[in-house]
Amino acid sequence: MRVAPPAPPPGKRAAMVLAVAVHLLLAIFLLYGIHWQTRASSAVEVELVPGLPAPQVRPQPVPPQPEPKVEPKVEAKPEPKVEVKPPPPPPKPEILQKERPVKKPKPVEKPKPAEKPKPVKPHIDPFQKQLEQDLKATDQRKASEAAARELAQIKSAQAAAALSQAQQAWQDKIAAKIKGNIVRPVGASGDPEAVFDVTLLPDGSLVGEPRLKKSTGIPALDAAIERAIKKSDPLPKPDDPSVFERTLRLTFRPLED
Repeated sequence: MRVAPPAPPPGKRAAMVLAVAVHLLLAIFLLYGIHWQTRASSAVEVELVPGLPAPQVRPQPVPPQPEPKVEPKVEAKPEPKVEVKPPPPPPKPEILQKERPVKKPKPVEKPKPAEKPKPVKPHIDPFQKQLEQDLKATDQRKASEAAARELAQIKSAQAAAALSQAQQAWQDKIAAKIKGNIVRPVGASGDPEAVFDVTLLPDGSLVGEPRLKKSTGIPALDAAIERAIKKSDPLPKPDDPSVFERTLRLTFRPLED
């Protein structure tokens, strides 16, 4: 039992047909080429014939050359004579001086004064400026406070001095009145000093008894001073009521002249 070979695929069959067609065309081309070369190789005989004689060329007649023209000589014309006139005589100096106008001298311009350069303002830092102003204000305030304190001290000293003078004047008036009422004991001598404290009313009246703070060392003299204080009641009032003091300390030197 024979088995038939499988049929070639369609693509392979077309390739085979194309190959056969190409081979047929190639065979036809070769046969045609061989036939053409055989016909072209047949011999060709050519007979050489001598050429005909060249025709003679007649020479052309040469035209006659024109005669050169002779230009007539041009006679040079004589240059015209130019008469040179003599220059006019120069004018006399007097006439020139009269005819020339007198030129006025130009006014001399005064030089403009040089402008003074404007002073350049220094650049000031706002913070620095504010700080300087604060320091200046502080200095001024301190100076004002110091001046005020000094003035207050002066016024206080003046007031204290005035008060002291007024008090001293008041005490001098009291001491003078009491001294006028002292009866010095016989035999007392030297410069003894006695100190008494007294209490007063605003009208100068004594309140209580005089108090001996320092003795003269002479009991009779101390007793004489105490009697004189009581005899002087009421004591003189101060001229300025503001210097009145309720308690006074009085100092006596009864043996002084």
